[in-house]
Amino acid sequence: MLDRSGIWPFAFGAITGALGGLIGLGGAEFRLPVLLGVFRFEALRAVILNKAMSLIVVATALPFRAMTVPFDQVFARWDIILNLLAGSLLGAWFGAGWATRLKAQNL
Repeated sequence: MLDRSGIWPFAFGAITGALGGLIGLGGAEFRLPVLLGVFRFEALRAVILNKAMSLIVVATALPFRAMTVPFDQVFARWDIILNLLAGSLLGAWFGAGWATRLKAQNL
């Protein structure tokens, strides 16, 4: 088993960050399997930790993304952004509720 406090979490984080940065997401699709498989986190704890890390990663990347595509160009499609955000928030609310009620093996 890998040391949880040594170089391995940093190395996996750097790889995840690079892959997530390339495709424009927070890296959650790469980080969650590592938390579950490599570091043996319980499923719900891994999901919660993964979400918290995604929030920090995306918030940190936002200023760098803004230098590439100005906010006025992004917000020109505010109608799509607002609807995607509303749907995502509603889906996240229900998904989080389901996740807390599922058995760890099903999650």
